[in-house]
Amino acid sequence: AVVSTQSTGIDKIKETSASDKDSDGASIREITGTIVLNSVALHCIKRDLNKAKRVLVQHLSTLKEGEAPSLQANMLLVYIELRQGNTKNALRILKQQQEN
Repeated sequence: AVVSTQSTGIDKIKETSASDKDSDGASIREITGTIVLNSVALHCIKRDLNKAKRVLVQHLSTLKEGEAPSLQANMLLVYIELRQGNTKNALRILKQQQEN
C-alpha cells in the first residue's frame, strides 16, 4: 500500500514489513516514523501547533491495529495538547501511556 503524506513533505512512502531492514537494522517504517516525528517537532518549534497536530494525527492513523504509539509520539501529542490549553486531553494521553 502507498501512503500519501503531502503535509509532511514526503510525497509517497511505500509501507514495508518489519523484515525490510537497512544496514543498521532499522525498518523503513521506523525511519519514516522518525522523520515524521521530527517534522512534528519542527512545527512545534515554529509554533504551528495546528499543523503539528494534523501531521501527528495522520501519522498515528497509519499504525497497525493494536500497535501502540511510540513514547515520542505521545509526548509530542501531550505537548501540543498542553500548549493548546487541553489539559484534560493531555492527562488522558499520559494515563494511557502509563497503562502500556
